[in-house]
Amino acid sequence: MEIKNPILRGFNSDPSIVRVDGTYYIATSTFEWWPGVQIHMSKDLANWKLITHPLNEKRLLDMTGNLDSGGIWAPDLSYYDGKFYLVYTDVKVTDGSFKDCINYLITAEDIMGPWSDPVMLNTAGFDASLFHDDDGRKYLVNQYWDPRGWHHPFYGIMCTEYSEAEKKLIGKPWVIYKGTEEKFTEGPHSVCFRTVILTSRLQW
Repeated sequence: MEIKNPILRGFNSDPSIVRVDGTYYIATSTFEWWPGVQIHMSKDLANWKLITHPLNEKRLLDMTGNLDSGGIWAPDLSYYDGKFYLVYTDVKVTDGSFKDCINYLITAEDIMGPWSDPVMLNTAGFDASLFHDDDGRKYLVNQYWDPRGWHHPFYGIMCTEYSEAEKKLIGKPWVIYKGTEEKFTEGPHSVCFRTVILTSRLQW
């Protein structure tokens, strides 16, 4: 089978893909457009169908007052132990040295929902992603936005453990990657940081 890029044409930025029982799912950004997050499905990676917008209730996403190009940035879709996890950032402020970025987590046993009430994770930056370790522990990684004048605003990738039982982040966050000399570190989707997280544990 021949696959032609882009597999999703048009307004489908920041894709996050997961494979569950032979079916592929892609979640993409919707920015200030509601309902939030588009999810497409495919059996062959070539033919895709839009199946749902999971953030279709105000309890899941309230973008009242959001500016243009704010809203949903870089959702992260993952699957672990019979459950889908969707992490998303609602960006309220984009101008100036400060960015108001609220990261949330919702879960569902079926990709079509119903989805749980959102858990607010942090406001430390954007592009948040959930890493599921082999031992069942979970870690949130996100771009760390630092507005302090003596620091580069793209301060690196921050990692914090998430307690599913308590439905909150626990312990002290730490920076696992400071980026290159050029900085501007973005897109910390968790699959890329497995080795980094495991290595960082040795320094705890």
